[in-house]
Amino acid sequence: MWIIGSVACGLGFVIFVHELGHFLVAKMCGVKCEKFYIGFDVPIKLGPIKLPSRLGRFQWGETEYGVGIIPLGGYVKMLGQDDDPRAAQAEADRIKIRKGDAADRDGAATGEETADRDAVSQSESTAAASVAATGGDADDEFELDPRSFPAKTVPQRMAIISAGVIMNLIFAVIFATFAFRSGVSYKPCEVGEVVPGSPAWVIGLRPRDLIVQLGNGKPSDHLRFDWDLRNAVHMVGQTDELSMLVRRGKYQEESFALRPVIHKVAGEEFPMLGIAQAARPNLSDLMPAIEGYPASQATPAFEGGDRVVAIDGQSVQDGYQIRSLLARLSDKAVKITVERKSKDGETKTGPRADIIVQPNHIKRLGLVMTPGGISGIYPGSPGEQAGFEMGDVLLAVNGQPIVDPMSLATQLIPLWGTEVEFQVRRGEASEPIAVKATPLPPNSFENDFSLGSPMAVRSLGIVFPVDPTVVAVTASSVAEEQGVEPGDKVTAVQFSSTDVTKDLEELIFSGEEIPLDTKTITWPFIYAKLQEMSEDVRIKLTMDRNGMRRSVTMQPAVTDEFFAERGLAFTRKKATHKAKTWGAAVGLGFRQTKEDLGRVGAVLKGLSTGGISPKKLGGPLSIATVAGLEASESVSRLLIFLTLLSANLAIINFLPIPALDGGHMMFLTVEWVRGKPVDERLQMTLTLVGVACLLGLMLFVSGMDIRRLFF
Repeated sequence: MWIIGSVACGLGFVIFVHELGHFLVAKMCGVKCEKFYIGFDVPIKLGPIKLPSRLGRFQWGETEYGVGIIPLGGYVKMLGQDDDPRAAQAEADRIKIRKGDAADRDGAATGEETADRDAVSQSESTAAASVAATGGDADDEFELDPRSFPAKTVPQRMAIISAGVIMNLIFAVIFATFAFRSGVSYKPCEVGEVVPGSPAWVIGLRPRDLIVQLGNGKPSDHLRFDWDLRNAVHMVGQTDELSMLVRRGKYQEESFALRPVIHKVAGEEFPMLGIAQAARPNLSDLMPAIEGYPASQATPAFEGGDRVVAIDGQSVQDGYQIRSLLARLSDKAVKITVERKSKDGETKTGPRADIIVQPNHIKRLGLVMTPGGISGIYPGSPGEQAGFEMGDVLLAVNGQPIVDPMSLATQLIPLWGTEVEFQVRRGEASEPIAVKATPLPPNSFENDFSLGSPMAVRSLGIVFPVDPTVVAVTASSVAEEQGVEPGDKVTAVQFSSTDVTKDLEELIFSGEEIPLDTKTITWPFIYAKLQEMSEDVRIKLTMDRNGMRRSVTMQPAVTDEFFAERGLAFTRKKATHKAKTWGAAVGLGFRQTKEDLGRVGAVLKGLSTGGISPKKLGGPLSIATVAGLEASESVSRLLIFLTLLSANLAIINFLPIPALDGGHMMFLTVEWVRGKPVDERLQMTLTLVGVACLLGLMLFVSGMDIRRLFF
């Protein structure tokens, strides 16, 4: 409830300060403000049910304050101003008063005076309309109420219209200032792991590299992985390169430029660099060990919040060290020493426990797929030093044929640190070529593949694609039992469960059939998913055999090969950015606001040029969801999000779209230049078009929210 309340208050406050800007400047200019609402008080009728238009209201002086039933914004209703084109004429008539009566109307009215004044105004409006209808000259007898919005000078009206945006910018700085003074937790842009074959891998990024600059932004040691880096990747898409400055160690800095790769799954696009966040040695509070993996079966059991301090007696400090050690001990039981959370809540550390975790056996179907030529070589790797070339097809290791490309990494484990002769087929050469290389122990897990992964041999630093066409079937395997033959090509996969109570969302791909390719849903990726399958899960392979489609459902069999992943669920590394003084906090507040304005502007530019898909936009549900996630972290994180939201509201509201503040400014600018207002009929037409576009946009982003969050 605290999170819901803080999100509601935060979002409401952003709207409040925007409308407060309009209200205060309007009052300063002598404009009568009839309503001040957070939310819109629009009557809603659902069949026979009529909902209240507002949650509450009260009258103070001449202004009615309230909270509308529709929480999608707010408004200040000024005398003579109405964004509803249907009420424009009535509002224009209402502010006409007889000449000479203006002096009697100066000052603020309250209580019965307001009611009397409204009655007189209504009477005079009727008289004005009557004069016009009978052909008289209403302008000779009537003038605009001096307290109405249209009666003010163009600069005054511009000040009133722009005040909301200015207030948003002021409070954006205030939000960020208070956040940085109290300390903002964030996930640093430290590389935890690089996915083999990815853009980050190709250029040579390494674990523990710290990204300190993205694009043309200012260098900072406090870039956020889940905000700054992710937004930068989405902004450049696949068409542009993302430049970054990376710090290695304490003093060495290198510049890189890389282009994200776009993976498409079920109609959704995922731009990726191939960088994983750095992990802490602390296990997740909710799920310290993943079900089905050896860690979940260890005794004594791992507990939420355990901190891994040693593996087989060797001290470890972070996730990188842990993965490196486990990668080298994949075929052995390991002793993992953890430091428990303190039970009394007072001492910093609790007792230690030694937990034995058994090795993890690889699961296979018995299918041998078609290997392709080398498609990537990691800079400085044993493969590069040995002279492997792009397109080389590996055939044999020390004279022994490579029976299954997916077993090559495992086949090299006993040969780490020794010179190995590889037979490769290169180009049009009629005979295999010998290449000598020394595979080294990898710093991460072999056979650990993600979306779009080719086959990777980390000990050599090479990758190559694997086509899902069967070249051989292992004898006595589940694939042989199902009648799979060489030449069959897997075109799609689908995961199911024999447990009828299992929710589809718990299954890989939510139980949907997914087509295979060599770019996104690759065979190595499916191979990695086999290792996650529990006893009740089955995989259905849809195959093409000489143009005929057939399907087989199988359960992978456990082999005598080993997978380094033991199933420990680590938390991601966090840091806190806290300003030492209020002066420094204000400086950071201005900087954060400026950067957020730049992000919003870049998104708008991307949308206008087609670089960003409109499907990436979020609506009210997305805003509330993200705000809730940030509030669950800390109040400071919520304030930083409100800074971004304020910058977003300021820019969007000032776009030259009729019905928005920017549209009003556009009309006022034209009036100032021409010396007379824009034709009322033209204003009404453009405003109607603007309202229609805004409603259409709201329906679109709300629909995307519903699809994204619930389907």
